[in-house]
Amino acid sequence: MNTYIHKTSQRLRVRSDYIRHHPKAVMALIEQLQQIDAISNIKHKYHAGSVAIHFDREELDCDSLLEILETHEWTKSDEKPSFVENAVVNGTKTLTKGLATMALKRLVGPSVSRMIMSF
Repeated sequence: MNTYIHKTSQRLRVRSDYIRHHPKAVMALIEQLQQIDAISNIKHKYHAGSVAIHFDREELDCDSLLEILETHEWTKSDEKPSFVENAVVNGTKTLTKGLATMALKRLVGPSVSRMIMSF
């Protein structure tokens, strides 16, 4: 999942892999954030990996709040390859193997290439 950040004048929503995979650390910071008078409401959607924070813009600005979340790694995403990246890598491997097999069959003949490919 890519990190998603949506800012308005009174709300900040962050969705990330870190929030989804580290619920205890996220809940610990949420409890700390709830102690801040400028923050009126925090909604944590565990399965979505999302947290929305409503705040008073006269007392707290969105960029300062985002900076706090960044220092606690909420905006960090996993370095797992996406579905498309996996498909491209696997497709490239299959194509390369197919081309190598075709070249081998032409070079040494089908019966010898079957024997070599079986190893």
